[in-house]
Amino acid sequence: MPAKTYDTEDIQVLDYPENIQRRPGMYVGGTGLDALHHLAFELVDNAVDEALAGACQHIRLELLPDGALSVDDDGRGIPVGMHQEKKKPTLELVFTELHTGGKFKEGSYSTSGGLHGVGVKATNALSEWLEVRVRRDGVIYSQRYENGLPVTPVQILDPATDQPVGQVGDKDEAKVIKAHANKKLGTGSLITFKPSARFMDVTDFDFDTLTRRLQVIAFLLPGISVEVTDSRKRKSRAKTFRYAGGLVEYVRWLNESRRAIHRTPIEISGQQNGTSIEAVFQWHTSVDDSEIVSFVNTIPTPDGGKHVAGFKSAVTKAINQFATEKKLGKDKGEAAIRGADTLAGLTAVLKISMHDPHFTSQTKTCLASDSVQGIVHSIVYEGLLEMLRKKMPLGKTIVQQAQAAAQARVAASKARSLVIRRSVLDAADSGLPGKLADVTKGMPTEDTVLYIVEGDSAGGSCKMARDRRHHAILPLRGKPLNVEGVKLTRLLSNNEIKAIIAAVGGGVGADFDVSDVRYGGVAILVDADVDGDHIRTLLYTLFWRYMRPLFENGKLYVAVAPLYMLRKGKQTRYAYTDRERDAVLEQWGRNGVSIQRYKGLGEMNPEQLRETVFQIGDNGPFNESLHRVTVEDVHHANQLISTLMGRSAKDRRSWLLERWREEDAENGENGDDEENGNGDEE
Repeated sequence: MPAKTYDTEDIQVLDYPENIQRRPGMYVGGTGLDALHHLAFELVDNAVDEALAGACQHIRLELLPDGALSVDDDGRGIPVGMHQEKKKPTLELVFTELHTGGKFKEGSYSTSGGLHGVGVKATNALSEWLEVRVRRDGVIYSQRYENGLPVTPVQILDPATDQPVGQVGDKDEAKVIKAHANKKLGTGSLITFKPSARFMDVTDFDFDTLTRRLQVIAFLLPGISVEVTDSRKRKSRAKTFRYAGGLVEYVRWLNESRRAIHRTPIEISGQQNGTSIEAVFQWHTSVDDSEIVSFVNTIPTPDGGKHVAGFKSAVTKAINQFATEKKLGKDKGEAAIRGADTLAGLTAVLKISMHDPHFTSQTKTCLASDSVQGIVHSIVYEGLLEMLRKKMPLGKTIVQQAQAAAQARVAASKARSLVIRRSVLDAADSGLPGKLADVTKGMPTEDTVLYIVEGDSAGGSCKMARDRRHHAILPLRGKPLNVEGVKLTRLLSNNEIKAIIAAVGGGVGADFDVSDVRYGGVAILVDADVDGDHIRTLLYTLFWRYMRPLFENGKLYVAVAPLYMLRKGKQTRYAYTDRERDAVLEQWGRNGVSIQRYKGLGEMNPEQLRETVFQIGDNGPFNESLHRVTVEDVHHANQLISTLMGRSAKDRRSWLLERWREEDAENGENGDDEENGNGDEE
């Protein structure tokens, strides 16, 4: 029976900004570091839209000492005048009324990243305060918001004194503007905000992450100057990027540490039905290290989508068609070339410009517009096939690499099959250090999770805490092998690695098929200490190098146990962050509250694990303890894994020294000046 009636008074209507503040994940994807950066990127994307419209030449992002962030551009400036329908200043509507923006009307922007009129409102709603200054009409328009709501009118500032001289909507507004206008002021928008710790678990921006995103924007907007400055430290650091070569220069930069098999990247472009396609790609010898980076109206789409699917199918079809026409490999008994073989060793940048794109979510990580797939396929297929026909040596070189990848795939598949048959799923005397406690037979795959658990002791507690219908447990004894740079034969001779491969069930390496994975998700569950971090990193390396589709399809998770258990009388609450702990204490009061701080999984009994990590809710086993692992920048992930997990101690030492110098600067200690990172130097 329901606990109470369900009636009219139970229906709530949430207005701005509470609708965003109550459910940040719906608008920015969560409350962690990625979501924090999403708040900044919403502002950056609006500046980029101005550049796409040909109205902006310079974008500047600055991290400020008080924890705020500002984005300045020299575009046309956000419209500020009174809105005839709403009877409010347009500037205020842009920052406070959902589904209000300049991206809906035909002709305002031919292409843009903004779609729903939500982005900048989300940034405002999740900020402690936000200030906007618009340069238009020779004066400065300014407004301040706190917790998403305006606390000042839209003021008109004298550019000479920066003092208020009027406000939008006054009857003498035009006279005030005329009296104080400076025709040399120029146009643009400066938005500064400080994220709110009430709504965000993380409020400290990462300079490197922001810099990587701004550098990519400079590649995508040839000739536009992009600057990133960190003023939080005693010694500020700044990087400026400006690239004339666009996507060609981007691909060369991505491949700078790889050996290309053809010197000049392939360029293909075209337009159909108002959608423009630019694709630049180049093959290299590292066939296990492919990288396709995609964008829609300069918005990164790390989860791919219809445009990437169209690109992949076009490349595969063009190479197979060329090989058939030239009878390459027909008489040599080569293995049939598959899609994965044609993409082996490929670095590609795909840029789509279109009106009104459709994404799978507000965070815009995956393109869902069906019409784009056919357009991309048609343009890329015809362009690549024509180029291969004109440049026969290039075509033969690419086909030969694809054929070599196909042969390697077949040989490796046979070797893997032989090893996996002797793995953890075989007889009890297999000799493996960890035994798989599988889920109940007959459960739908999408309702199950495989937990890879640190240690036999924690594994035993997890087996007692789990729901057998939904949770499989694979304990590990000790640290798994570091697979970076390891040959396949050694990889497949390691018992821990064999156990993981067999339990996951999708294969390994080039023949990994995510549709064969035996569970709806794979979760890493380790202690929150140095050893646990190391084990998690080793597993990341294994999955990234040999089971990357787990990342790409959102099937890899980190299981996070609570940090605190709070008790007051008969009440028990768990907290996963300090903010959650403080919220409970604020609700309960501190008197009579006992707080237990968990240092590891071993401190939690099966009942506590069952109530938290293994709790079954509305989403089955996918509760708040499971955090999906995503990769925003594939190139950076490749570089970082190669540096930290590779054989070069020199590269690892250089990376660590750079991090230590940054820590010293943050702590106010003397250190060497940071070096500006430039494309073409400004």
